[in-house]
Amino acid sequence: MSRPMAGLALAQGLGVAGGFFLPAWGIAPAIFLSILALALLIKAKATPAAACLPIIFCVGWISLLPWTGAPNPDGHISSYVDAGPATITGTLVERPDQFSDRTRFVLRVEDLNSSGPLKGRIRTTVRPPAPELVEGARVRFKSDIRSFRNFSNPGGFDYVRYMRLKNIFGSAYVRGKDKLEILEAPDGFFTRTEKSLGRLIEESAPESGRPLLRALLLGDKKAVDQDTRDLFADAGIAHVLAISGLHIGMVAVFALFLFKWVLSCSERLLLSGRLFQVSAVLTMAPVLFYGILTGMAPSTQRAVIMVGVFLMAYVFNRDYDSLNTLGAAAVVILLWNPPALFNVGFQLSFTAVFCILYGLKKIPFKTIPITWGEKARRRVLIYLLIPVIALLGTAPIVLHYFDRISLIGPLANLIVVPLIGFAVLPLALMAGLIHPILPWMSGIMTAAAGHLLQFVLLLSKWLAAVPFASAMPVKPNALEMGLYYAALFALINVKKKWGAALLAMCLVGGLADAGYWAHQRFGREDLQVTFLDVGQGSAILMEFPGGTCMLVDGGGLSASSSFDTGRMIVAPFLWQRKIHAIEYLVLTHPQHDHAGGLGYIAERFRIKEFWSNGQPAPIHAYEHLMAACERKGVLRPSLGELHRPKSIQGVTARVLHPAPGFEAGLGDDVQLNENSLVLKLSWDDQSILFTGDIEEQGEASLLKRCPPEILQSTLLAAPHHGSRTSSTQAFVEAVRPEHVVFTTGYQNWYGFPHEEVVHRYEEIGAKIYNTGTQGACTFTAAKDHWSGKAFIDLSRKGKKAGKP
Repeated sequence: MSRPMAGLALAQGLGVAGGFFLPAWGIAPAIFLSILALALLIKAKATPAAACLPIIFCVGWISLLPWTGAPNPDGHISSYVDAGPATITGTLVERPDQFSDRTRFVLRVEDLNSSGPLKGRIRTTVRPPAPELVEGARVRFKSDIRSFRNFSNPGGFDYVRYMRLKNIFGSAYVRGKDKLEILEAPDGFFTRTEKSLGRLIEESAPESGRPLLRALLLGDKKAVDQDTRDLFADAGIAHVLAISGLHIGMVAVFALFLFKWVLSCSERLLLSGRLFQVSAVLTMAPVLFYGILTGMAPSTQRAVIMVGVFLMAYVFNRDYDSLNTLGAAAVVILLWNPPALFNVGFQLSFTAVFCILYGLKKIPFKTIPITWGEKARRRVLIYLLIPVIALLGTAPIVLHYFDRISLIGPLANLIVVPLIGFAVLPLALMAGLIHPILPWMSGIMTAAAGHLLQFVLLLSKWLAAVPFASAMPVKPNALEMGLYYAALFALINVKKKWGAALLAMCLVGGLADAGYWAHQRFGREDLQVTFLDVGQGSAILMEFPGGTCMLVDGGGLSASSSFDTGRMIVAPFLWQRKIHAIEYLVLTHPQHDHAGGLGYIAERFRIKEFWSNGQPAPIHAYEHLMAACERKGVLRPSLGELHRPKSIQGVTARVLHPAPGFEAGLGDDVQLNENSLVLKLSWDDQSILFTGDIEEQGEASLLKRCPPEILQSTLLAAPHHGSRTSSTQAFVEAVRPEHVVFTTGYQNWYGFPHEEVVHRYEEIGAKIYNTGTQGACTFTAAKDHWSGKAFIDLSRKGKKAGKP
């Protein structure tokens, strides 16, 4: 059967991808080649759909230009970014995201300092206490509008481009509801419904089930905390939190049977033979209502369109082709919002459905009349195959974005999907429907749905705790993802001549890729050090000859920040380098900017030993790290053991500070800094000194106990990020590094590194690096010299590395 919409969707998607990955001027040759291809197709008398493919490709490319080109500065908010405080007036364009420590929303700016109409959007964060906000509300507040900035690490997430694709050009911060004035609060039908259902959930559902029920009934996934999301991901059921085919399909089935039951009372309609058609038309109303109520995410849009086409096919007595309908849904969404192609929900949703539909069509079921028993067995087989096919089809995307995959997911889905689809959702939807009429009954139904979700939580914990329930193989890059899908497609069609040839090519390509990475990881003969850009903090990766790894600190923002540098920066960097084991995890001292990201690393990576000075601190980041090490049985050498030189792949590691008799007890920030673990690594004539946050007192202690030949190092991680209270003249002259790195945040308010500190290192001829202005700094050591390279080349910008 011909599927023109599927081909058009593919051409459009490739065009949008071309507009993202290729330069804008490339559209001219693309149009020329498309016209040439169109002419050849017409001459060859191709089908109309095939002839349109080149044009659709160019349409996709051109459609993305408004999101990739620079906006017109006249009357646009981008002209006011980083220009100081301003009074901002605007309208919320999306439902606000509610978190425990903040409320976040996207604001369409209308006015700035009463200067007249403006265009453009900004992301606004309101710290508690925050007022109750809804989509469409007009607000006014005073704030800076700050530009977005990436953490500049190799292979890092391009956050600036991500926000640009969402048409968001800056961020603003408001502290407390008294700083934000609500000018107008809409009270439309959907707003009232959402508030009413939200109150129903809060009043009736058990506390632990409320966030999940809000996600299922209102599409409010932000109500679900990160631990629960991780739990669902490990159990392989994270998709139930996204409003997609399962949810929309249940609404459609429920509404269709309800309308058929009600309308069957009409004798005239029954005699006309159009009962089903009329019911199908009416069913679109609750489907659209539920989609709009839950926010119309890409997965929801796809499901609504597919259900709509399915229902309309019955209304007009047309054949329904699922793959063609899927293509139509993709075309509509990409025409309306081209950047949706880069949304992980869009990619997972369409890939999963395509693989299920295509995979089931390739299974050689009997087409001749079969018995009732055979029909039942076939349905059971399909039910068992669907989660397996979905797992195989989405595995590369899941690994690329989330770095792990659930192996127990197919089993979990066999239990959870029917429970959600046939019990929780019907109860929740019926409760919402009858709430205005029978509030007591809706409360009982909501409570029942909440208790069922509590059971789902318990079941998820049990499934996720099963050994090997989830795995974290290598994070695939674009080439590896392409090879996987090509091999999967070839395997399905292996009986065809081209299928076997394609499979062989993919296997050869996969082996070559594996060989390359095996050499990169375990065949190296040099020593490599990477100072990561983690903002105002420190995280340093050591890669020893033979592939052994050491991570010194893990970065971290303030105690009030929910941003986990381990999850968002350090771990993705390690995974894209195919690193899954950190043999030596080192914490210089327990403060947020050094310990904040290590808890996640300890949870998700194989750790052999944990090194620290043993000094505790009453902060969550340190407690999380210690709990993870304890749970995984990580070795923790004493400070006395660490003072004895240790050989790691020919590199000598030795702790120099604190002194061997150091007694670890609670201390204030100054004491925590001064007691930082100081570690020196030596490899023939090359050496590196990690100093944590030691200041004048700690440096004096080192100078008193260690002769200059011990302290002298080729590469130095500057003490305390280059503060005035560190890098004393005596210390600098004793270490005399050839290269010094300041681990700072971009334009940090501490002013690190201070100019006088930078000047001291310049006076001894050291080459200066700064992660705040240069991004990640990587140094490679042969046995006779170091070579350093920064992620950002400042020579093209005319700036000094030492200054933020």
